[in-house]
Amino acid sequence: MHAVALPHLALPRITITRRVLYLLLFAAILCCLLMSSADAGTTGEEFRELYDKFMGWSKGYLGKTIAAFAFLLGIGVSAGRQNMMPAIYGLILALIIGFGPELQESVLSAQV
Repeated sequence: MHAVALPHLALPRITITRRVLYLLLFAAILCCLLMSSADAGTTGEEFRELYDKFMGWSKGYLGKTIAAFAFLLGIGVSAGRQNMMPAIYGLILALIIGFGPELQESVLSAQV
């Protein structure tokens, strides 16, 4: 495949030297070393009510309705376009909506 140069989209050529790469690598390592431990799982009781409300919605009938609607919308678009991919995308989205909250809760609440 040949690259086509468009004159109105011509961008300046950017060259990255080894010095710049070493500087970026040093900055990334420094950021990793200076990061403090995250306390996101131990604080934030003020958001507990909001979290419980959203988890209730997603696990309850609202989540099931949105998942079914996503699947039916995918089937409808597939029938209109005569292509199976939108139905597959709708099925995947419905599965993510259906199983996502439990998966998210089990992953985020796991303690080492």
